[in-house]
Amino acid sequence: MNIKIGMNLLLWAVEITPKHLPLIEMLKNTGFDGVEIPLVDGKLQQLGLLANACDDIGLERTASMFMTPEANPISSDVRVRSAALDHLKQRVDDAYNLGANMLVGGIYQAHKYFSGAAPTQAEWQWSRDFLRAGGDYARSAGVHLGLEFLNRFEAYLINTSAEAKRMIDDVGLPNVGVLYDTHHSNLEDPTPTLALESIKSSVNHIHLSESHRGTLGSGQVNFGETFLALHKMDYKGWVVIEAFGMANPDIIPAANIWRNAFESEEQLCRDGLEFIKQNLSRGSA
Repeated sequence: MNIKIGMNLLLWAVEITPKHLPLIEMLKNTGFDGVEIPLVDGKLQQLGLLANACDDIGLERTASMFMTPEANPISSDVRVRSAALDHLKQRVDDAYNLGANMLVGGIYQAHKYFSGAAPTQAEWQWSRDFLRAGGDYARSAGVHLGLEFLNRFEAYLINTSAEAKRMIDDVGLPNVGVLYDTHHSNLEDPTPTLALESIKSSVNHIHLSESHRGTLGSGQVNFGETFLALHKMDYKGWVVIEAFGMANPDIIPAANIWRNAFESEEQLCRDGLEFIKQNLSRGSA
């Protein structure tokens, strides 16, 4: 399998700036192929400095994003839906300026927005139309979008691999695919084998994240079956560690993190990278 291994920087901060360059250098020295950088209204100059610094040390980039209530693609207010498209286009521009050709997240609705009822057909269509327009814009910039299905406590429009694939099929663009996240799948999907088999033609990004968001292999996610399924489908692309901890005060309420499930951030990265390499070399745990 031709796989690249990345580390999501949300473990440390929501907004990544040049002050985090020592962290990025640490991850390169640890052995990662790239970093996944969250995008939140970053200044063009800062994005350029980050891109140049990563290029200098040979570290690739992917990018992640959130949709806010003020820019909600499934709002009944057409002005809010218009703001959502503007928001996505800006994040695409940011990804391009960062040198990232993959932009991922639960971008089909505002994070932790709930209507109090099941999703409607109108909400599905609003999200689909938004993703078609945003996907077309991203394609012109050479950027791929990865739709991350989120668990029921963070979203309600798309919670499973099957629902994500249905949206991908409805959108119908070659640069828009499914982000498979082991944390969310562990809560919402059947076995990793069944889930990944069902989306093997649509998946374009992988997040490896434990049930408790800590060190890989120390929770309840069935990583053995996950890696075997990736091997059987001959997955080629990024696998990115996504973990959260108390060092990032902005992520604590967003991800409901009330304790660290690891010894230190450096330990989590080091052990996670070794865990992935060992499993990739065997095809399963």
